[in-house]
Amino acid sequence: MEIRSEGSQTRSDNKPPVVSVAKTRVKVWFVCVCSTILVWTCLIQLFATVELWHSRISTGSTSTNQISRFTLPVEPIRLQPRLPPLRNYTSNGFLRVSCNGGLNQMRAAICDMVTVARLLNLTLVVPELDKKSFWADPSDFEDIFDVKHFIDSLRDQVRILKRLPKRYSKKYGRKLFEMPPVSWSSDKYYLQQVLPRFRKHKVIHFIRSDTRLANNGLSLDLQRLRCRVNFHGLKFTPRIEALGSKLIRILKQRGSFVALHLRYEM
Repeated sequence: MEIRSEGSQTRSDNKPPVVSVAKTRVKVWFVCVCSTILVWTCLIQLFATVELWHSRISTGSTSTNQISRFTLPVEPIRLQPRLPPLRNYTSNGFLRVSCNGGLNQMRAAICDMVTVARLLNLTLVVPELDKKSFWADPSDFEDIFDVKHFIDSLRDQVRILKRLPKRYSKKYGRKLFEMPPVSWSSDKYYLQQVLPRFRKHKVIHFIRSDTRLANNGLSLDLQRLRCRVNFHGLKFTPRIEALGSKLIRILKQRGSFVALHLRYEM
């Protein structure tokens, strides 16, 4: 009885090790399978990456151009320029200007008229360009210059309107006082002789504007304003600027160049 019981105990003791070995083999097999799948996946990705870089290097710029064709254009973020602070002042009247001469003379005259408006604390109406001279150019101010930029960039110096208020127009029976300022006049001329007329008539139309302000003898602030109007306030329309940039780019491709303004007289 004792011998049988020992044999039975021996069989029962040998069974658990067999089960544990089987579980260990399953774990090892599972780990091997997962490792194999992972290795093959990495190899496939590696080969695909190598093939992609090889095709890019071999095709060079051609592949880049083909890819760029399917790339949507990204609009650049354009920040609005910061406007100067608005100058608050009591206007002594409205200045209407009819420029005369060629574009160069009219541009210089606009600089002078802005300076006169600042000196006399006037409200300037966007100047009218000459259409009756030898050039017979039908262009208006807004056809050549950026009106909004002209008004906004100088708002800290002078108030500028696109048109004269209706209550001062001829349609309402208002007769405008017209005068040609004296050529090469100093600031004293405008302060002593022109300003009293604005206080009387409120609106004055300068029918001529060429060389109506002296080049010398003015304060530094007025001279700076002249330069500011010319180089910052008077900005060409985007269409004209694009054409000018194209011409300059073509000239630069051919080497150094000199721009010469040839005067044409009748």
